[in-house]
Amino acid sequence: MSADVRSTLEAACPGRVVTPEHPAYDRVRLLFNGAHDHHPVAVCLPRDTAEVRAAVLAAQETGLPAAIRGGGHNVAGAGSVDGGVVIDLRLLNGVSVDPAARTARVGGGAIWADVDLAAGTHQLATTGGTFDDTGVGGLTLGGGIGHLMGRYGLTCDNVLSYELVTASGEILTVSPETHPEIDWALRGAGHHFGVVTEFTFQLHSVPLVHGGYVAYPAEDPAAAIGFFRDLMQEAPDDLTCTLLLERYGPLQEPGAVMSVCYSGDDPEYPAVLDKALRATLTPLAWHIGERSYVSMQQCLGRLPFGLRHYWSARMVDGLPDAFVEGLAERFRAARITDPCNDTILIEPIHGAVRGGARVPGVVPFRSARFNVTGMAIWDAGLSAADAEQREWARSVSQLAEPYSSWGEGYLNYADRDGLSADRGQQTYGPENFARLLRLKQRLDPDGFFRSGYALTGTAR
Repeated sequence: MSADVRSTLEAACPGRVVTPEHPAYDRVRLLFNGAHDHHPVAVCLPRDTAEVRAAVLAAQETGLPAAIRGGGHNVAGAGSVDGGVVIDLRLLNGVSVDPAARTARVGGGAIWADVDLAAGTHQLATTGGTFDDTGVGGLTLGGGIGHLMGRYGLTCDNVLSYELVTASGEILTVSPETHPEIDWALRGAGHHFGVVTEFTFQLHSVPLVHGGYVAYPAEDPAAAIGFFRDLMQEAPDDLTCTLLLERYGPLQEPGAVMSVCYSGDDPEYPAVLDKALRATLTPLAWHIGERSYVSMQQCLGRLPFGLRHYWSARMVDGLPDAFVEGLAERFRAARITDPCNDTILIEPIHGAVRGGARVPGVVPFRSARFNVTGMAIWDAGLSAADAEQREWARSVSQLAEPYSSWGEGYLNYADRDGLSADRGQQTYGPENFARLLRLKQRLDPDGFFRSGYALTGTAR
């Protein structure tokens, strides 16, 4: 890195520019997905919105490619860039809760554990990621699937306003009232229009939930998927479950791990639910009971940063028996013993998500029924398996394609180099995609802000 580039970046973030010779460089540049082993020339660590603005302008002055890192959890590795500048928001992780108003102001570099703990002190919560080390910014700007979505909608449905730094250095307070077009785009395609340095969220009273997880044997994966499908098709909005077909326990046996979160007020329902969960399949393990929402957010544990990942997902309109049998076959073909843990994840789209958002947004998949994802996960040292692992994950989404009408669907799970204009139109719809392109060309005509997928094409 030239002295001129360094001095430009140091002026924006004095004393907080990490370069390859810094002893913390490898730790700071590490991403959740170790398959994206990027080596930026510098990582800038701004500590407030003014420094984010300065870093955005300085990075453009250098002429180098740039990336914005929130929590670093993006599966496409969008939080870093080879040979470029990373603007790393991890120091903007403050959370301020107003318990009377039931709101939280959350820094753009916070992770969900920061929000859960601060809000949970007051028995408040909002829809967050199902893994609490997920970044708030990335999850929210792509929509946000979580344990409370059936009752309270997607994460983006609970945003009241955003503080946004644009490519030109403007600092905007974005809400449906102040900048309705930008607000609309940030709700489902928000990775492309600026840096969100602060979110203001609506919180909800969540004193306790009935939940945790139950693990079933998965020698017959189709039976586990069918049981989950039938449970969620009849579920009240207050119940959100997800299903992971993966290895389970010390013997790494095939398992069907179902997270369960009932946030409703019916005192009789938990007993009815527990009976249903035990009636059809015999549990290998039972970790369901009354717990805090913070505990619910922690129940699936965390995956260490640096493992190799390739995810391929599709939103589908149902899980008919033929599709279920195909998914069962794909799981049988998965590699689930060390150093791999290939997983099929199935998430419901129901309740408040399908009922429509509080304010308009571009989230494309509200009419879907389930999100089906092939998650290939393997050890960082096993790069020789990359092609085989990616092919397995793609085979899951290819199997789902005939049941899908939403293109890439949930773009937070997209791990690809770009979203073609045709695929973008299929995902968002032609009219909404053209609207996104027009806004991109107005706010960021030089394409400074990038994500794991690109907004490409010509707006009309």
